[in-house]
Amino acid sequence: MKITEKSDVYSYGVVVLEVLTGKQPIDPTIPDGLHVVDWVRQKRGGIEVLDPSLLSRSESEIEEMMQALGIALLCVNSAPDERPTMKDVAAMLKEIRHEREEYAKVDVLLKGSPAANDGQENKSGVLATTSSAAAAMAMRSLYTKSNNTSFSASSLLYSCSSNAKMGSK
Repeated sequence: MKITEKSDVYSYGVVVLEVLTGKQPIDPTIPDGLHVVDWVRQKRGGIEVLDPSLLSRSESEIEEMMQALGIALLCVNSAPDERPTMKDVAAMLKEIRHEREEYAKVDVLLKGSPAANDGQENKSGVLATTSSAAAAMAMRSLYTKSNNTSFSASSLLYSCSSNAKMGSK
């Protein structure tokens, strides 16, 4: 086996899966002797693969963990050419942090801006409108919860651009 940047990306993905699942690559608690990568894939990256000790975290932190899980799954793609570069991985992880910061800003604005104040300024001087509240809610709904892995916006873009490249070959 030749060691390449893409094999390093795979290894990084395995380490992230270990951290998030609390399981070793070959773990006696995984049924049928599956490798952690295959086990997470079999479970379709659902929330049940997270280490139970992490499930007491806040909803937003769990959402971030699920996004990191999605990035890890991109890293362990069985086709090396379809794995992201570490630069892409770093950008996707930064996007998760950026999303958290943006949601925090929206929450602060919404707490002082009830939709009933349509057209009035709140305590911080921000114009509160029904449309701004609706826009914030729309932003939140971009990352809906499901049994499937939650991806950050940049990981979805990476995945789409990767598929587009494959189609043009």
